[in-house]
Amino acid sequence: MGESRSASLATLGSSVNLQVNGEIYITGITHDSRAVTSGDLYVAIPGLTQHGIDFVSQAIEKGAVAVASDQHGCQLAQDLGLPWLLLSDPRLDMALVAAEFYGHPERKLKMIGVTGTNGKTTITQMLRTLLTGAGRNVGVIGTLGAFVGELEIPSKRTTPESTDLFELLAQMVEAGADTVCMEVSSHALELHRVAGIKFDVAVFTNLTQDHLDFHGSMENYFAAKQKLFTDSRCNIAVIDSDDEWGRKLISSTGAQQVVSVGATGDWRISGVSTGLSGNTSFTLTTPTQNFAVSIPMYGEFNAKNAALCLAVCEILGFDALQLKESLAKLPQVPGRMQLVAEHNEALAFVDYAHTPDAVEKVLTEILKAKPAKLITVIGCGGDRDSSKRAIMGQISAELSDIVVITDDNPRTEDAAQIRAEVFNGTLGKPAKVFEIGDRQEAIAFALSTASSGDVVAVLGKGHEVGQEVNGVITEFDDVKVIREVIANA
Repeated sequence: MGESRSASLATLGSSVNLQVNGEIYITGITHDSRAVTSGDLYVAIPGLTQHGIDFVSQAIEKGAVAVASDQHGCQLAQDLGLPWLLLSDPRLDMALVAAEFYGHPERKLKMIGVTGTNGKTTITQMLRTLLTGAGRNVGVIGTLGAFVGELEIPSKRTTPESTDLFELLAQMVEAGADTVCMEVSSHALELHRVAGIKFDVAVFTNLTQDHLDFHGSMENYFAAKQKLFTDSRCNIAVIDSDDEWGRKLISSTGAQQVVSVGATGDWRISGVSTGLSGNTSFTLTTPTQNFAVSIPMYGEFNAKNAALCLAVCEILGFDALQLKESLAKLPQVPGRMQLVAEHNEALAFVDYAHTPDAVEKVLTEILKAKPAKLITVIGCGGDRDSSKRAIMGQISAELSDIVVITDDNPRTEDAAQIRAEVFNGTLGKPAKVFEIGDRQEAIAFALSTASSGDVVAVLGKGHEVGQEVNGVITEFDDVKVIREVIANA
């Protein structure tokens, strides 16, 4: 997929007011030296540990014909005899150049951006179902990948780098999409990956502890999310008013219109009833009508997610009351309170919960169904915010009868040390705690302890199908492992 493109470097530079040296036509643009193809403009920007210009030789070998970079990178490009484009603000300018090269596909689409610590994936998938049912041709970009209808387009990040993102949007336009629902991460906002896009609707789900290794504090984390809700970034904001940061956002947003959703919002949720059978029902009161809603998903938080989605759809011109019928057809979102199997008359769930708030919400929802025992399998990722590990252990041990601490994605950290930090949070709490590093063995142990009326919750990896240890990713799928363990029991 992807139509042939060509642009003059001089025209590209002048369109975004950047200094250009040399003239050449480019046929592609990328920030990744490994992905360069013949005729590309190679965008070399400073990274956290290395500068992209360090890989310019590799880019040239692969066919790069020009370089876009900062002063340092452009000087080296000139020394090598390459035309260059000087980026005054490298990440911001990279996005603007990419948008220009791909013909501003964002302007040809209804753009819906969803941000928040938890719920982004579920909401974009719900919107995909609702808007498709309303006749829209919907593209989705997020943690599960990038899709137009049933067509999957390769994507690497929750919110791709700007050169990849605008190419994705252009491909979606070519595929006939008229609407795109995308997850917008705090990293993407801080690093200008969505610069140049003005979202028709921006959704805020919540803000809880996560990514403090990157942002440093909750205030900085909020400030990153807040960037999506300026008058230059979105037209209409849909915000969870039950969340304390959501209420702060409502009072500070620059959006032209704000719609609040919550127990006391413009769209009010009441009478939520949920059960392990997998259905959740509630009453939704909008500014114009009041009606009952039922969704085939578990958890009170999914009632909120559904209400946020219905509000977005009505903003886009659809009747929420009519669209609620589509909610009954919602598919299971992979790794989000996913009921995987029944074993010994016990239920096994998989969820992506990898923050303290998400762990608490998932386990609290399960406890509402009064299981005989709650058995939780949990770990924490390496090279990420370490301050949340003990908190996640504490919450698990306060709410569960049995906790099995295991490995998640240790990445480059010592897995035993990560487990020890999680274990420290469980000290003095009522749960029985076991430590089993091998994740498959941990899941098998949890299932073996379960009996009639129990619930096993396997948390942290959700939809992921790999486990990363020291830079090597091996196949690992919690859902598949649970099914295999049960089949071999």
